[in-house]
Amino acid sequence: MTYIILGQSLHDVADRAKSYFAQHYGAKGFKCETSIDDGLPLKPTWLATLSTGYYVGIEVRETPFSNSLYEFVSKSATRALPIQLWVAVPPTAAAPTFNAELKQARECGIGVAQINDDGSVHEFHRPVPLSLFGLKKTTLESVPKNRREEVKNAESTFLDGSPGQGCQAISQSLEELTRIFAEHTYSKGLWKHPAGTPALKARFFHTDSWATMLETMEVRIDVGKIKAKVPTFSKQSIVKARGHTDWRNAVSHQPTNFKQRKERDAKLRTMFESTRDLLIEWYEIAKPFKLIK
Repeated sequence: MTYIILGQSLHDVADRAKSYFAQHYGAKGFKCETSIDDGLPLKPTWLATLSTGYYVGIEVRETPFSNSLYEFVSKSATRALPIQLWVAVPPTAAAPTFNAELKQARECGIGVAQINDDGSVHEFHRPVPLSLFGLKKTTLESVPKNRREEVKNAESTFLDGSPGQGCQAISQSLEELTRIFAEHTYSKGLWKHPAGTPALKARFFHTDSWATMLETMEVRIDVGKIKAKVPTFSKQSIVKARGHTDWRNAVSHQPTNFKQRKERDAKLRTMFESTRDLLIEWYEIAKPFKLIK
């Protein structure tokens, strides 16, 4: 391979990096020093595709971070480009700034791997797909302490390149909480009981259709009694939850190419943020009923 931009001293590192990512990540269709999109300030040493529909960019350099990498991440994230960016560094003695640059790379969603002379590789950390990097991070202070782990885990799963699974996790948390709230308020007599209406069984709250349960709660819950404990409560919170009951369909279709991945990641990023924010709203609703500690 003839490298035009890359310095001679890093050619062997680049060759070994290509072999590693082809073997361990199934990367294919490698292109050398090619831009993924016009206007980006970087042509990665290698650009390849993954079976998940993501591009993988591998920039070979002496150190983990630079201003051009920061600019590349910023512009790629703004354009929601589905690319995972790695920096491949040689096994040279670490510069005094190495650890600081390693931290900067992590904070920008860039993966860093050390490519050793014998072909072995040490991954310091993996990248965040830049189409997901723009996710609005959770303000943990707004989440009850005993629920922070579930929210953090869902967000980490999302950012690790599995946005569908991250959305699934956060949606399941919302479903679980609204089911608990519905059963509790029903058992405490905070629902209206039209004449001739049979009592609702436990399975209605636990396993029956979530959409049907929310629809019934919207119709029958006694808003006045709920407001006595949660003054800000309105049926709109239930209506918004009903808008999330089709999440299984939203995450079921797997993309197979760059265009589909870009569109799906943008959709799932919005879905995760809105579901997470609604879950936090429901935490506040559930807290006065001691359903959230």
